[in-house]
Amino acid sequence: MTIRQIYFITAVFFIALLQPIAVQSQNRKSIINPIKSQLKILEKENNLSGVVLIAKEGKPIYREAFGFSNLPDRVKNKPDTKFNLASINKMFTAIAIMQLVESGKISLQDKVGQYLTNYPNKTVADSVAIHQLLTHTSGMSSFWEEYDKLAKEKFKTVSDYLPLFVDKKLSFASGTDFLYSNSGYMVLGLIIEKVSGQNYFDFVKEHIYQPAKMINTDAYELDNAIPNLATGYTISLEEPGQWKNNIYSNLAKGTPAGGGYSTADDLLNFANALQNNILLSKENIALCTSGKVKYREGKYGYGFEENTINGHRIFGHTGGHDGIACELMIYPDLGYTVIILTNGEVENYWEASNLIKKQLVGSAPSIENFFYTKDIIKTVRDKGYEAGIKAIEQNSKKYSLRENLIERYAYKQLFEKKTNQAIDLFKLNLHFFPNSNNGYYYISEAYRVSGQKQQALEYLKLHLEKEPEDNEAQLKYQLLMK
Repeated sequence: MTIRQIYFITAVFFIALLQPIAVQSQNRKSIINPIKSQLKILEKENNLSGVVLIAKEGKPIYREAFGFSNLPDRVKNKPDTKFNLASINKMFTAIAIMQLVESGKISLQDKVGQYLTNYPNKTVADSVAIHQLLTHTSGMSSFWEEYDKLAKEKFKTVSDYLPLFVDKKLSFASGTDFLYSNSGYMVLGLIIEKVSGQNYFDFVKEHIYQPAKMINTDAYELDNAIPNLATGYTISLEEPGQWKNNIYSNLAKGTPAGGGYSTADDLLNFANALQNNILLSKENIALCTSGKVKYREGKYGYGFEENTINGHRIFGHTGGHDGIACELMIYPDLGYTVIILTNGEVENYWEASNLIKKQLVGSAPSIENFFYTKDIIKTVRDKGYEAGIKAIEQNSKKYSLRENLIERYAYKQLFEKKTNQAIDLFKLNLHFFPNSNNGYYYISEAYRVSGQKQQALEYLKLHLEKEPEDNEAQLKYQLLMK
């Protein structure tokens, strides 16, 4: 064999070795580039603000920051900015409970009263099991209505919240139905404290954050000066063009139910620790993350949401509040982890989430309906209400509209002082969703802002016929009558 032949064979061998890497790199580009492009458009056209991270086999293949952590001063978000997690915290509480189960200190079928022996609500103490608290099947509700009336800085410990919900009756017999319950997760926090002998926040820090190497995650007290923290922003519904921050609607400190802060990289570390069985055994991770009751389009397990799209399992959790929309989703068979943390309007999060799912696992009816609705919104904005109706009639058998997405973009038009487009979108929603609780109120607001007082009164009257207990709407009606 000549030297030239040896060189040729060696070269072919190395090319063959490198080919899978090149193909893999090309595949990643075909997945990531459309996502990156659309997120840039969302940042420019719809004020996307946050951080998006996509990892493959535990390592980031895309990480980018958008928008501002401090909007008025134009301080940009960074990849390591800390964002409010809202209900993503429920995963940490569930893992903490499962760690106590794994160590034999509690049982999932035990009742609340077995651990909280002085729990004031006897029905809850005697009939609600830990399994039901974890899966939102306890019958307990939430405490937001009571919380919003009080000084938030007074709520720093888990037990501070107890008076807000402890005397409430169960909405149904425990175990017979599903009702998403923040109160139930506060009770789980109390059980963790009682059984472990530790403060809840110290327990999760020692047993979850530290082993998972989550160095920028905590339930920060927001009356302290915390560096590199994103403030949440929403558009004002009363004053077009004015942004509002979520400082006064937010928790003063995170809880077992939600409201802590973390970074995209820390959440990736958590996902990796989860999948590498650092926090729990393989069997208990499977138990925790497997769906048990129907929830939205999928199922809810122990502090985890689970869904399947085109045969691909996805698990994790979402979170949302005023100026907060986020998710951590793990695609175990494909090796992907997706983290979306935003501090702005929710429709940007919806689009980012649907876009990434479509790229990773293909389309599904819910994803198609989202992008179809977005196209209809564009038609109405560009060509008017009648053109939107016509486009919908042509596709009514193939797709379904998303009422909440139309509503969000209608308010965006109002915010941008494009009142005619806003009114057309609100009209569209009322046409296809006539039983909407707030549709008449929203279109009344659009007419009020546009100076069309009579139409505002007519629609507000229709709203009050449906919602006679809406005191704020009653007051607005009286003011408009003057």
